[in-house]
Amino acid sequence: MAQRLGRLKADCPLFNKTGDLDVKIFNRICSIIVIFTTAAVILTFSQNMLFRSAEVYGFYFNDSRAVSKIYTNLTSSEMADEIAGFMGSFRPEKFEVLEDTGYDMENVFNEEESVNMMAAKRLLDISGIVFIISLIITVSIYVYFYRDGKKKVLSDMFKISMGLVVAGVVAETALMATNGGRSWISERIGLLELGEDSQLTVLLGADFLNMAAIFLVGLTLIVLAVCTYVNHILTKPPRIFY
Repeated sequence: MAQRLGRLKADCPLFNKTGDLDVKIFNRICSIIVIFTTAAVILTFSQNMLFRSAEVYGFYFNDSRAVSKIYTNLTSSEMADEIAGFMGSFRPEKFEVLEDTGYDMENVFNEEESVNMMAAKRLLDISGIVFIISLIITVSIYVYFYRDGKKKVLSDMFKISMGLVVAGVVAETALMATNGGRSWISERIGLLELGEDSQLTVLLGADFLNMAAIFLVGLTLIVLAVCTYVNHILTKPPRIFY
């Protein structure tokens, strides 16, 4: 019975057309999805590389001497390592930077500052999850289209993704480098209002975010350039003359 059904499907144009239609629809869906997942990979990878890197915090602290403006005996390098370590940690219970006061270990930051850092950490972790999911989907679609010989589709979709990446970088810069953008983010992730003399505000306030926005643009463009090169190698048409 199964063999007869198989022969019927092979001989019947209706079955073939239906199968071809399903494949075309599936390919069209994949081609649309890969546009957004590719852009998400580039944007979220850059975000995580930036805000989980001790070098970025260390550069700003050394340049601005921000650590010397707060009440702590920690050096700029030590503070950068503590913040980057927290951002890269897995499910921390709270944000703490402890130092020995001579009597006991005391947290450099207060409860409100700890709440804000936990909120920022959750947002970065969401970005990390989006990166992992988007990477898996993107690689899967690339492998599927590559094996199916649809290099032109991958090349065309990547060009559209480049436009989304540029738009995303512009949006990120506006959110990080403007008062209105920072206020919008604060409201959305539930940041508590801190005074200008807050230890955390001195360290990671508007000046730090302005610098981070510039770094993020540069890092994103570098990642985009690398991905563009890889995409070109994978999707370039075969050469006739050598």
